[in-house]
Amino acid sequence: MKNFVTLEAVAILVGTIIGAGVFSLPYVAVHSGLNISLRWAVVTGGLVLFIHLAFGEVVLRTNGNYRLPGYANHYLGKPAYRFLLITTFLMFSFSLLIYLLMGSQFVHTIIINIFPSAHPSEALILIILWLFFSFFLVLQEGAASKLNFYFSFILLALFLIIGILCFSKFNWQVFQGINHFADQPWYLPYGVLFYALNGLVAVPEAAALLKKHSQEKKLKKVIVLGSLIPLIIYIFFIIAVVGVNGVFTSPDAVSGLLQVLGRPIVLLGALLGFLAVATSYLMFAVYIKNSFIYDFKWSPSLSYLVVILGPLLLYLLNISELISVMSLLGGLLGGLEGLVVLFVLNKAKQKSDFIPNYQMPWNPFILTVMTIALLAGALIQLGVVL
Repeated sequence: MKNFVTLEAVAILVGTIIGAGVFSLPYVAVHSGLNISLRWAVVTGGLVLFIHLAFGEVVLRTNGNYRLPGYANHYLGKPAYRFLLITTFLMFSFSLLIYLLMGSQFVHTIIINIFPSAHPSEALILIILWLFFSFFLVLQEGAASKLNFYFSFILLALFLIIGILCFSKFNWQVFQGINHFADQPWYLPYGVLFYALNGLVAVPEAAALLKKHSQEKKLKKVIVLGSLIPLIIYIFFIIAVVGVNGVFTSPDAVSGLLQVLGRPIVLLGALLGFLAVATSYLMFAVYIKNSFIYDFKWSPSLSYLVVILGPLLLYLLNISELISVMSLLGGLLGGLEGLVVLFVLNKAKQKSDFIPNYQMPWNPFILTVMTIALLAGALIQLGVVL
């Protein structure tokens, strides 16, 4: 039972992190340079892991059921709280919209591969997906968590299968030639990777599950595993897809595999994409709903209503530049939220008398270096969007 709880907590992180962003990574790597993208993956992965662990320590140091805005209000006061109200709205709205857009693309691919003569409407598919996800969200929060748990392990198995099949067709010459094709800024991968690796929203959910079963001492292990597993999978996936498709890598990574690996693999890849989007959508929606209830003191009814209707209303704005939006959400908004986490931890270490099960190494030098790194990352992403 204890091992199952630990696995479920890890699955919460993995299922939340591995989402829409992963399928843009091979395309970004091709157009920004493979070597620089892989280096960014390691640097960004380490940065995000540090932020996850820092947030985990904040959660363990603090009594009460909060999410990041609540911790910011508790330790930093109203200005930080109001700032996070704005970023929370932006992050959740655009993230859920991205999940719906990519999810509808994957379902569309599944349908036309099973029924070649079909011409399904992606708009109709998106509405049906929105209803499906909303049903699980309202039905029972535990149902979303359980669905995420099982989807996460199916997800890992499918990534492994597709990766192995890609490597069976690996073309080393194509792989080596990628770095001469780069036509996008060298800093583009940072924002997309930050978005794809950011699992901040899942840390309180994993901690709450462990606390429920009196296993808080395992939170550090859960965060490390839950953060590194997606990073390893991403690097594996980038190399596998780029080594097969080269400069012909598609923006969604999956459809471009048709000519090399055939229709069954594209179908499997689309299923993989749908599962990745579904797990992230459900866990992210649960986090945001809880944040509205516990941090902003909204009623459950209003919280459910905003979370459910928000992405659907944004869909009417016809937002389609997914990579630019991912860069903005990751590098800029995600980086700014990371800064809030660092300052919350700095204050928590001063104010909290409770000694948690683990403590992050901390001094003014570390805080300064991390602040500069996150600010620099946020600023360079403005170049991608503008």
